[in-house]
Amino acid sequence: MDCSLDNSAARGYTFRMVIASIREFNRAVPFKPYEIRMVSSQRYKVPHPDFISISPKGSFVILFDADESPHHLSSLLIESVSPRNGRPARKGGRRP
Repeated sequence: MDCSLDNSAARGYTFRMVIASIREFNRAVPFKPYEIRMVSSQRYKVPHPDFISISPKGSFVILFDADESPHHLSSLLIESVSPRNGRPARKGGRRP
């Protein structure tokens, strides 16, 4: 008897959970910035719900950066969604 988890079923579950997490972050009141991390380790910041759109079936996520450049993300390649601390990253080294 084969007890291994079917990879397509596991991917489908993960895909739905990631999309559900993005929708939950977008509906949070008050909204808190969050970050999407791809399997390639690339990270995308979501500063406000107006910067992101999810396709009707959840297959793709379109994210706009600060320059209004669109990034088309496949939901299957999203590794995680996590909150940000809300503070912008510092430019430069440590403060004295």
